[in-house]
Amino acid sequence: MSQKTIVTTSWDDGHPCDLRLAEALAKSGLPATFYVPLFGEQGKPVLAPTALRSFLKQGIEIGAHTVTHPVLTTLDDKALSSEVSGSKQLMEDQLGDEVRMFCYPRGRYDNRVIDSVREAGFLGARTTRMFSQSLSFERFEMPTSLQAFPHPPLDYLKNLGKRRNLPGLARYFSRYARCKSWVEMGKMMFEEALREGGIWHIYGHSWELEELGLWDQLQELFSYVADRPNVIYATNSKVLELAAEAA
Repeated sequence: MSQKTIVTTSWDDGHPCDLRLAEALAKSGLPATFYVPLFGEQGKPVLAPTALRSFLKQGIEIGAHTVTHPVLTTLDDKALSSEVSGSKQLMEDQLGDEVRMFCYPRGRYDNRVIDSVREAGFLGARTTRMFSQSLSFERFEMPTSLQAFPHPPLDYLKNLGKRRNLPGLARYFSRYARCKSWVEMGKMMFEEALREGGIWHIYGHSWELEELGLWDQLQELFSYVADRPNVIYATNSKVLELAAEAA
């Protein structure tokens, strides 16, 4: 069971560029979970409920990303509950379907925030922690492998250092630091997941892909990991189920 290789992707903020992203995912036959706030941060546009319902029909999972995309650790208990529980209820009303997953805006959370997400009835929550491919993780602290973004090395080191991820730091310096691009890094991580088992989880924001012109690079990576034998392609909530089975 520990040798399962799982591919999942997740995308935040519900920007209209998610329409293009959904096309790219469908072209490669890859699964996705889109985390969507009810209102975009600082007035950014978000997709209409009709578009989100069409995503559900395509097999894309819709997760909650709060009501207004605040940093949750800065809120008092009443506002925190409103943002977390309110996002689940309102999104379910819009979709006519259960919303099982949650994503912390800007990756910021603490034990109080986790408790709020659990009490709201979510199955689990995704973080912005990178360089993880393990099937063993806390369901309200789902990590990722890589962001679809050309980070400088210092950003990766900060991401690992914030969680005092010493094994991750060791892997970064021994394996990934020599990669020339995030695409090359993603391919290397995927090959490791094939050999050793584990979860290959890329996340990002479609509006960043658009602003930085990363679509061709993303499609290259999608094509590389798509349609492989003996690989399980799953949404984020399905990954939680598969990880529980492997425990």
